[in-house]
Amino acid sequence: MAGSGAQSVAVDECMALETIGEIAAQHGIGFIGNFHTTSVLFDESEASEDDAMRCVKEGAHHPGYVFGLGAPITQHINPLRLEEAIAIVHSHGTSSA
Repeated sequence: MAGSGAQSVAVDECMALETIGEIAAQHGIGFIGNFHTTSVLFDESEASEDDAMRCVKEGAHHPGYVFGLGAPITQHINPLRLEEAIAIVHSHGTSSA
């Protein structure tokens, strides 16, 4: 995908941001992802703030990173947990390390 001529790629919640960041850098493209939508917003098996910080910290090492969800949002999520994650990204941005 990275070598297809795209300007950026979106990755799902199963992909490692560090690996994707390295591939994106090799091709000079941006990338978006990979907040754990399933476990955080559906299963609630991990804290939304923790996973948002993971994305911010891992993504901050790579130019062109954009925080994003790793799966589609459906009607069965807990919107408060999504709001918590977004607040973390707003307060820390993707320039934090």
